[in-house]
Amino acid sequence: MVKDIPKLVRVSLGTATVLGLDLAILKEKPTTAYLQTYWDGRCTANCRFCAQSRDADAEMFRVARAFYPAYPTQKVLKALKKAWTKKKIRRVCFQTVNYPGMLKELKTLVRHVKLFLGDVPISTSTHAIPRKELEELKKAGATNMVIPLDACSERVFDEVKGVKAGGPYRWVSHWKALEEALKVFGGWKVGTHLILGLGETEFEAVQIFQKLYEKKVYCGLFAFTPIKGTPLQNLKKPPIESYRLLQLIYHLIFSGELKVEDVRFNSEGYIVDFNCEKGKILRLVETGIPFQTTGCPNCNRPFATESPTEIYNYPRALKRDEVKLVKKQLAKRISWLK
Repeated sequence: MVKDIPKLVRVSLGTATVLGLDLAILKEKPTTAYLQTYWDGRCTANCRFCAQSRDADAEMFRVARAFYPAYPTQKVLKALKKAWTKKKIRRVCFQTVNYPGMLKELKTLVRHVKLFLGDVPISTSTHAIPRKELEELKKAGATNMVIPLDACSERVFDEVKGVKAGGPYRWVSHWKALEEALKVFGGWKVGTHLILGLGETEFEAVQIFQKLYEKKVYCGLFAFTPIKGTPLQNLKKPPIESYRLLQLIYHLIFSGELKVEDVRFNSEGYIVDFNCEKGKILRLVETGIPFQTTGCPNCNRPFATESPTEIYNYPRALKRDEVKLVKKQLAKRISWLK
């Protein structure tokens, strides 16, 4: 029997609607239940893009574009069990902010979800933590471990969440934690997040795609979303044509079809060409698959970092008109797609 369960847990509004805890009009339903540990205060870290960071002046119940209101934990657990039984959700994902006792509460929540739902896949996303904590999370019932790098290079990492941001995180520590997580959870059971549009070059993005693939770390790609009240509120979203090209390169690398040395860059780090058969690229683009949400299995996170009118990551298979739009966007960078 698990004791001392937290009284409240944050639930994304989309998830709460699927669980019957709230009512909202959903253009697309989440296939994963997105939860976050509850803390009535700001995160002790200081990531410059985050609404919940220490120095931000934004609404604290926001995660990118999504709202995460708090609900009674027992009520959420009962709703999760019902949704899991009816196959309305396929995974539970716990996100976290840093505060005293967070890891203890996270492990307790994971144990309770495991007790209520049985063999449900559970992803836990935290900052860099020691191996002992990783082992305890797995023992509690976590099947996948995510440690977000967010930035594509150490240079950008220091700017947005490390030393220059006044934050506690370090690039080396995050990579060490990813390596430890691989030993505990195994290859392709460990993931990270990359936010494109934080100031990285396309060369830096492709480089890290290759490194993650070689280490068997999967990745959720996000498009930077400016949030009012954060230090990066005036930073623009990434150009959609660049994002599309990087999605395509990402898919080719993680499919084993392409390596970083097959990609040619100019002096400013922009992709100018890549060595892959044109027919294969055309067929792949027609499927629309590279432009769907990436990350943990069955994670579609609808409109987490985009609006329904400007989609960066499609939460489902693309429709024909959407494939045509993607081709048009890609054609700005790949001339022969026109």
